[in-house]
Amino acid sequence: MKNRLEIKILLLLILVLVVGFGSYVIFSINRESNVLLEQQRDKSRLYGETVMVGIRNVMLSGKAPYAAELVKDARENLQMGTLRVYDNQTNEVFPDEGRGIIADAGDINVRKAIESQVEVMFNTHDSSGKEFVRIEPLLNDHECQQCHSGNHLVRGVTRLTLNPMLMSVHSKDIRANSVTETQQEVAEIISNTLAASFRNIMLAGQGELMDTLVYRASQLPFIKKIKVYDRFGALHFGNEENATEPESIVVAIEQEQPVQRWEKKNAVLTRLVPFRNEERCQVCHGSKSQWRGVMEVSLDLSQLTMKPAEIELRLTEMLQSVIGVGFRSIMVVGKGSYARMFINDVRKIAAIKDLRVFDKLANERFVNIQQDSSSLAFVRESLKKDSVIESMQWINGEQFFVRYAALKNEKRCQICHGDDHTIRGVVGVTSSMAMINATIERNQLYSILAGIATILLVWIVLRLFMNIVVVAPIGALGNVVREVGKGNFSVSTTIRSRDEIGELGTRINEMIIGLRERFHLEKFVSKETVDYVQRASEMGVKLGGERKVATVFFSDVRGFTAFSEKVEPEKVVAMLNSILSRQAAIVKKYGGDIDKFVGDELVAVFQGEQMVKHAVQCSIEIQRMMRSIPELIGDKIAIGIGINTGEMIMGAMGSEDRMDFTVIGDSVNLGARLCSAAIGGQIIISEYSANYILNETSIVLKKLEPIKVKGKEALIQIFEAKAKD
Repeated sequence: MKNRLEIKILLLLILVLVVGFGSYVIFSINRESNVLLEQQRDKSRLYGETVMVGIRNVMLSGKAPYAAELVKDARENLQMGTLRVYDNQTNEVFPDEGRGIIADAGDINVRKAIESQVEVMFNTHDSSGKEFVRIEPLLNDHECQQCHSGNHLVRGVTRLTLNPMLMSVHSKDIRANSVTETQQEVAEIISNTLAASFRNIMLAGQGELMDTLVYRASQLPFIKKIKVYDRFGALHFGNEENATEPESIVVAIEQEQPVQRWEKKNAVLTRLVPFRNEERCQVCHGSKSQWRGVMEVSLDLSQLTMKPAEIELRLTEMLQSVIGVGFRSIMVVGKGSYARMFINDVRKIAAIKDLRVFDKLANERFVNIQQDSSSLAFVRESLKKDSVIESMQWINGEQFFVRYAALKNEKRCQICHGDDHTIRGVVGVTSSMAMINATIERNQLYSILAGIATILLVWIVLRLFMNIVVVAPIGALGNVVREVGKGNFSVSTTIRSRDEIGELGTRINEMIIGLRERFHLEKFVSKETVDYVQRASEMGVKLGGERKVATVFFSDVRGFTAFSEKVEPEKVVAMLNSILSRQAAIVKKYGGDIDKFVGDELVAVFQGEQMVKHAVQCSIEIQRMMRSIPELIGDKIAIGIGINTGEMIMGAMGSEDRMDFTVIGDSVNLGARLCSAAIGGQIIISEYSANYILNETSIVLKKLEPIKVKGKEALIQIFEAKAKD
């Protein structure tokens, strides 16, 4: 029981601890988690706003090309996240190079070109038919080693595939002796490629280094000359020898499209490509004119083999050489981040089906990664609402905080970009929540472990405390109560604490004293008296009785008076108590209730259907008992017994302060008279009692002469009862 009580109390306390302490821990963890999340949001906001301010200031300073460097540096400082910048058409600008790399993507031909350091050519077939593929190494020249180490000879390779359908058309034209269109197509491809490299070098803010491109291109055997003019026809880049008249430059600009002409008896094809003053150019050059200038490219047609079977090979070689020049020029001026833009511009040329770039480890570079649809959705929403969009997003099983903020086209920006739009672009910051979530999970784990440790500590402390202060004292009280329940009233509690348990122990001791007194007091009253008290109502025991039919038993010791005169009082009392104790035990055995002891007389009452039989059997056994102890009582001491049955009053007699529960009435008086008439060793019963046991075979009744008793006018018929032999 004490273990169950202890467990109940401990479980209750732990429940309170879990609810109270647990609620506090949960509240604290949630609050701390919210603080960490808000701090991460604030960092992302601050980071995004800082980048936006940086881009805006760089653009306003007229150093737009440095915006790419700023974004690159910002990405390097951004841990566990990404930075994206989009224009107002949802196109990503300033893409990071790392996203465009596919590791170990080169096939056996790519590796062969890298290892052998010579071009590799082969044919492939797909759904569009036969294709010619050429792989050309990009050598690690001395000027490349300014940024790259010199422990390798090849920086990478370009893999070029031209449009087979277009090549087929040109082959047919050559077979039909119609080479003009083919020559024009070649000039267009070469000039557009060089123009693309020119634009990207200018966008990189390195226009002063444009001579690098012009010089490299002029060294190609099929390039007769390459020059760059402003919109007024003034030469800016290239050899001043054989410069084109300004009027021709103006004509190309006025026509707003490339102009081609044949020179030197159709041996040279010159193409004038006008440069539009695009919005991205206006950051440095302003928006006063929609044209920036013209690039002049003259192609030596003698270098272009006009055999149908070789047109694709020759054109691939030429184009790959031009791409290599443009790529190297951009890299040499230290703006490798613009190489992607150049490659993408070249890929847009209709004659090119596929252009791929690999580094020296056969990793593919400048791969265009498709934009995530969810990111573009945020960009469009930010552009549409002209507001900041913040959200939590799961990407590849990892949670990110994404923030997309619109970069407004402020009035001071409109100097270069015009006022036909309100938003310049969107800056998107994606911050990984992995570290924050790991911190939150770690805090949750520590809190749970601390909670468990606290509960265990509280459990141990409370258990020790309860064992000492509660369980052990209650157990001691339980042992005392258990002994009292067994009838041992000599025990008592030894608890001396000045608390409720100590007070309980004092009350139990007082109760034991009361029970002990009551127990001893019950020895002086009949069982019927005790039963009557127990049946009494809350109003207490009242005087009065009730009429009942019962059998009254009287026994009296014969020769006791003479014996007491001759023997010492102590021996007399000892002998009398011995006889009365034996009688009392026999009376109790047969279901009788001792009403009282009067001197050497015992009065008992029997009730129930077998009351007379039990009273007579009790009397017979008492007489047998007396005959079995002659050494104690001698031959002068005997017992006479009288038994009568009839109606009598049973109840509380006396006063309110002192009562006696007993039986009274004529039937009781007659029983006493019959006892007086019985001699030692004799059992006399009345005729009324005898009628109850006439059919008892174990009892022999002998009819005696009627006797005259006090208080009765008529003679009383009596019987002597004995056990059947």
